[in-house]
This record gives sequence, structure tokens and C-alpha cells, in this order.
Amino acid sequence: MTETRHLTSIGDIERGTWDSLVPASCFYQSHGWLGGQERPDFATATYTVVSSGGRLLAATPSYDFPAKNAPPLPSVAAGCQVLRVGTRTGYHNEFLLAGTDTERQDALAELVEGLAEHAARIGCDTLLFDFLDTDSLRLLAGLFPVRAQLRSAEAVVHNEEGTFESYRRLLGRNVRKRDYEVRKFEQAGLRLETAPLSACVDELAPLIGQTMDRYDASLDLAEIRTFLKVQAEHLDDLSTVFRVVDEEGGLVGGHVAFAWREMFYARVAGFDYTRTRNAYEYFNAVYYGPLRHMERHGLDALHLGLSAVEAKVRRGARLHPVWAAVLPLPLVRGAGLTRDTAADQALADSVRAEADGGMDEEEWDLDRVTPL
Repeated sequence: MTETRHLTSIGDIERGTWDSLVPASCFYQSHGWLGGQERPDFATATYTVVSSGGRLLAATPSYDFPAKNAPPLPSVAAGCQVLRVGTRTGYHNEFLLAGTDTERQDALAELVEGLAEHAARIGCDTLLFDFLDTDSLRLLAGLFPVRAQLRSAEAVVHNEEGTFESYRRLLGRNVRKRDYEVRKFEQAGLRLETAPLSACVDELAPLIGQTMDRYDASLDLAEIRTFLKVQAEHLDDLSTVFRVVDEEGGLVGGHVAFAWREMFYARVAGFDYTRTRNAYEYFNAVYYGPLRHMERHGLDALHLGLSAVEAKVRRGARLHPVWAAVLPLPLVRGAGLTRDTAADQALADSVRAEADGGMDEEEWDLDRVTPL
């Protein structure tokens, strides 16, 4: 007999129990990350779990945003009053499920039905699953009639052999340029040091602020510092800050990353642009330093997120599609997938033109995206 519950805090479930469902690709759905993202003043979080006999079978966070804080909706959800299912940050969602294929399918059905009941109670008319990977979209569409749209492309460096030399082999004709970026950094007298996030909050926050200002994404310094402190409280044991320092040990910049299972997650970087030396500081702190660190710690994939796909592909990343999917309420059972195929293909073609590589033809053949 299964039971569906709705929890008001991730702290209401034991960390190891929740994380037993969280694979390497889902750091942004891990207990620690979700704990660091709980902001009752920003959005109301709920954690829906399905269990049987004390065994956790399915779990997901969901978020109800007040209008003043609500992120923009994808066009497929335009005009809807949505409950957002999945992590609210990180831009990658999968379904957290246990068991055989049949057990996973049954657990997902119960999870979604529980979410629908919760959404209806709080006045929502639609479930929105945003930044969903393709396998999860197909699984959902095998149970319910889904409307979906291609959302974006996420970049991951898959370095299966796990060494810096194997990474260099991934680069192909780009290897000389990347080697030059490493040499330029070293010749500028800069080096990388590592430290946990808790040791770097105060020094790093102003540099992140500088970088956000540079790219028209300004955020109050106190907010940045609070954000980093909360992450350190929940995730310090998983964190590494790559500190770019000069000959005297002065801080030029830094990059915060997190290790989860076999993957490393590049998260946020900041630099003092009065002290940088046009020495590819960013790429050394976000790519090359982390990849050497990964070799030492048995990690084989570097998650780089969305945007700037050309720069990421040229440094060895592969691109994977992510989707937005909506389920109108009340739920109707039955497989189905509806989408604007022309619009999806146009976005895929745009990504292909920008990236100039890094896209597996089978994975990006959108005609193959059909319900499981």
C-alpha cells in the first residue's frame, strides 16, 4: 500500500532517505541544495513524496510563487496559474524514482496525481515541469497527455576516462587554443588555490557582485553574501572554491563549484576586473582548474548549465535538450505528447548554428521524442 505525503520543509525528511533517489545528474534536486534554496519569503515550497512500507519510491519539490516573484512562464504555459514542479534553480529536472520500470511508472503516476491534488487546493490550474530532460518528458507523456516545448540546451563535459589528458583529447582541433589559455594564465603569474565555500564568503561576494554588474544582472551585496552563507551551511562538504590569486596571494577572482556523485557542478564566479590580466582567468577557474581537480577526486563530468553554448562546446562540452511540459488540471490519464514541432525545430536549429558542434544527432532528432 502506497502513501503520498506533502511536506513543508526538506528538513522534514531525512537527508539520506531523500538523496537515495538522487542520481549524479540531479544535484539541483539533492537534499542539501534544496535546503539552501528554501525561501518562504520568495516562494512556498512543498515536498511531495510517495512511499510504501517505509521505502521511498518517488519525490519532488514544487513551488508556488506569488505574482511579484514568479519567473517568466514558457509560452506553453502562457496564461496558466501554475504550480512549478522540480527544483526552482539550476535549470535541470528529472523524476526521482526507485524500483523497476513498472514500479517507477506507477510511482510517477501517484506522484503526479498527488501534485495535482495539492495544486488544486491552492488554486492552480496547471502543473508546470520546467527544464525537464528528454527521458523524463517521455516518461510523463506515457502516462498523461502532455503539452511540451523545447526550452534550451544544457552543456556538460563528459570526460569518461576522468583525466586531464583524456579531456584534452575531447577537444580535437581546439586543443591548441585551450593549451594556450592555460599557458597564458600561468605566464601571467596567476595560480589557483582551493578552499571550502565557508572560508570564502566575505571575500567572494563583492567579486560576484562586480561580475553581475558587468553583465547587467545586479544584485544587492547583502543578498549575495546571505545566499552564499546559506549554501555554505547546507553544502560546505560538497563545495570547492577555485581562488585565482596573484604572486602576492591577492585575490583576483573565484569560482564556486559543487561535487555530487560522479559530477562536478560549476555554479557562480566573480572577478575583480581592476586586477585581471587578460589571462583567461575565467576559463582557468571554471574549466581547466576544476577538470584537474576532478581527476584527483574521481569525478568524470562537469555540468556547465545553459547559455554561452559556443564557448562551452569549444571547450569540450556536449549539449542536451531540456523541455517545458504542462499538464492542465483536472488530470486525464492516457499517453500523449503535443508540441509545436516547427517552433521546437527552429530553436534546435538556432542552438546548432550558435554552438557549431556538440550535438548528438540522434539525441537532437526531435521527431524521436515520443511517449514511453
